[in-house]
Amino acid sequence: MTEKQILAKIEKWDKDNKVSAIIEFIENLPVQQKTSQVLSELGRAYNNFYWLMPSEENRAYLQKAVSVFNYVKDDIPSQIWHYRIGYAYFFLDNIEKAKEHLSHASEGNGKDLLEFLKIAEQKGLKPTEVAPQGALKFEFLFEKFIALIQEKAPALVSVLGKGASDTTLDAFEQRMGINLPEDVRYFYKTFDGQTDNNVFFLNNAQRFISIQEVEELQKRWLTFVVNNFGENWQDLTFSSDDFFDDDIIKNQLFSQRWIPFLMQHNEQGNEEYLCFDFDSINEEDFGQLISVSLSDKLQSYYVDYVSPNIWSWLYTTTKNIEEGFVVYDEKLNSLMFTTTDDFSAVYYTEDELDTLKNYISENIGQIDDVFPELISSDIPCDIYIIKPTPERNYYTLITGGMGAFDMLVPQDHEGSTNAELMINLPPDWNVYGNDEKDFWPIRWLKTLAQLPIEQQTFLDWGHTIPTGEPLPDTPFTCLMLIGSETKDRSNALVTLPTGRQVQFFTLVPLYEEEMLYKLQNMAEALIERFEAKAIPYPPVVDVNRLNVCENFVPSENHAALDGVAWAFNKINYVGLMQFWDDVRAYNEYIEQDLDYFNPFTTLFKTSKVKVIYEAWVRSEKDLLPFEEFVEPIDNIFNQYNEQNGFYQAEIIAELQSGDNNSFGALELLWNIHNCLQNKELGDNIFFEGFEIEGYEDDITPVIYLCLGD
Repeated sequence: MTEKQILAKIEKWDKDNKVSAIIEFIENLPVQQKTSQVLSELGRAYNNFYWLMPSEENRAYLQKAVSVFNYVKDDIPSQIWHYRIGYAYFFLDNIEKAKEHLSHASEGNGKDLLEFLKIAEQKGLKPTEVAPQGALKFEFLFEKFIALIQEKAPALVSVLGKGASDTTLDAFEQRMGINLPEDVRYFYKTFDGQTDNNVFFLNNAQRFISIQEVEELQKRWLTFVVNNFGENWQDLTFSSDDFFDDDIIKNQLFSQRWIPFLMQHNEQGNEEYLCFDFDSINEEDFGQLISVSLSDKLQSYYVDYVSPNIWSWLYTTTKNIEEGFVVYDEKLNSLMFTTTDDFSAVYYTEDELDTLKNYISENIGQIDDVFPELISSDIPCDIYIIKPTPERNYYTLITGGMGAFDMLVPQDHEGSTNAELMINLPPDWNVYGNDEKDFWPIRWLKTLAQLPIEQQTFLDWGHTIPTGEPLPDTPFTCLMLIGSETKDRSNALVTLPTGRQVQFFTLVPLYEEEMLYKLQNMAEALIERFEAKAIPYPPVVDVNRLNVCENFVPSENHAALDGVAWAFNKINYVGLMQFWDDVRAYNEYIEQDLDYFNPFTTLFKTSKVKVIYEAWVRSEKDLLPFEEFVEPIDNIFNQYNEQNGFYQAEIIAELQSGDNNSFGALELLWNIHNCLQNKELGDNIFFEGFEIEGYEDDITPVIYLCLGD
């Protein structure tokens, strides 16, 4: 067997948690087939064997893992090696060795394990006493949650009710006929509801429910059900099209064993609850979290699965607070669950803003005027105006506020995570004009300032952003970022008092042909063309300037993705560069060389591509707005095509390119991934290229996606 075949076999067993099979298989391979990569997988399997069956006896497998990893130290990627050996030391309760290695790791949950080690040191405990099987014990997780609330939202701490006593909980259990899991008891004993029910603790909508409120609330809930659905409400069930979780949640409108602990009102003004489900179908799902949204119409009355248990829900909430996806809004006095479309505003501190403005005035030009931010936005952003002078006879407009947001950059990104943008305009430009031909530079500065937070991406040197339609009264259809320079021609980069470094970038409008040339040949090649044609620097917008790539036509490269590996998953990637980061990491992990892959190579010189693929769906609701089934509905949703509630179907998706002109290699794979992320693919999760089926009358290519197991 080749190494690739061996690793493929291991990967299949790993997905099925067949760790013993992996160990036996590798241990019995001939010596010449035990390559460093294969042995690394053996060490990983030893780690996983202990993780699945932790016991004193099985700690011997961790020692074996350490021996294997020390043997292959110089032959596998450093960060992977550090993580895997650090993982073994963690479960061997060797704090110093675990810290030494995990601090150099990027794979897996190394950051979490380092945090658990810190807790273990603080409390004088072993790592496995803090986080058995690598998951933080509930009591320590809850401590962390409360500490974060005290740090990020101190005003809300006083809203939390006094914890319930064991006597109160025992009496509740007896009345309800339920034995509460230990984690749930700990939850109520830490705090029990709120002292002020007029304060919405979460998302300016949700408040915690005390144990004493539960029965009264359930009476109100049951009354609502009876009033709207009659005395025989128990005979009603949700249709299979609307109720997807009937394998784990009972198909019913109400249960006394559904215990609400959070509530809010939905759009119809009816109550909505987050509940502990102590009436689950399967014993192992006892205590799972479900949401129930009341409605007087059955088709809009929802019961949905949320989380496997209170630990998982609290972990996610805590993580979101830590990473800034849940933030405290002082005006609303609430923790706000943000989304990629709704982030709370990000601001510079007063000292940071003063430093930024002083840097601009001293190193770029005196700030003569400011267009203040008048509209509430995720990143409040003023526009600073530097007027023409004899030494620099052009306007410079600079954003002031964008750099307060830490952009989500790739792991191997070497530049700054913070940026401000600028654009240079000729001295006769009407910067105060309201006509779109005058205002577009300001509009695009503000638009791009919001892009990193709205799209969860980053902006960097050489990035291009299509404008869709040509910029008003110009021939330009794209903006490219290049580095900005100071008066003495050095890189424009300011270090703020907090240590944050903010890089300045200059916007350069491009002709469509220049954009296409850049996408095919990279930004450096386009810059060389600018230099060869003596385009002035620093670049000042000139609507009559020479097109340095006139008549350029990009070549299609249908094989551009042939050397790219990818495993489709359930992540919906909002930003292209986020996706690119994970594609690179995946290919690096499996040692697939991407050195010669240009992610922006033109695959198709068309604004649309139609993609046909196979997947398993539950209903028509799984289709995205731009998708449809290839076959008639009746051919799909029938008993002969059903398997465990899923139906196999061919789907055709009509994808639209971002620039309405052409599809790049990475852009197409990104679009395809986001089509598949809400579907079931079975074992066929691996990208194996595509075949061109043909072209429609408008030259739209139709391709068939090839998936492998």
